[in-house]
Amino acid sequence: NVVDYKRMLSGTTRNCGGGRTPWDTWISCEEYGRGQCWQVDPKNQRSSKITKLGGAGGGNYESVAVDNRNPDRPIFFLTEDHERGALRKYSPEKSTASWDTLHAEG
Repeated sequence: NVVDYKRMLSGTTRNCGGGRTPWDTWISCEEYGRGQCWQVDPKNQRSSKITKLGGAGGGNYESVAVDNRNPDRPIFFLTEDHERGALRKYSPEKSTASWDTLHAEG
């Protein structure tokens, strides 16, 4: 059930899909040439932050999916919205399966 509706992220460009993390935050993907993927805390306890998912050069990102069969080391998949767009895989070097997981090197 939807219990509230409000803007949680601003200052971004052409946000598209995204995906939910195992720790109940949301990844919002920017869908333009140098877009990034932002982690958003729906409880508003942390400020939104760019993740390592988009890489240094950015991209035309669409959505995120997570393989969480090993809850200590989730694997993230990121799609690009382009006819030759890549499917990127991000595996954190270390994982505590928390907010910090997507801000560390992978």
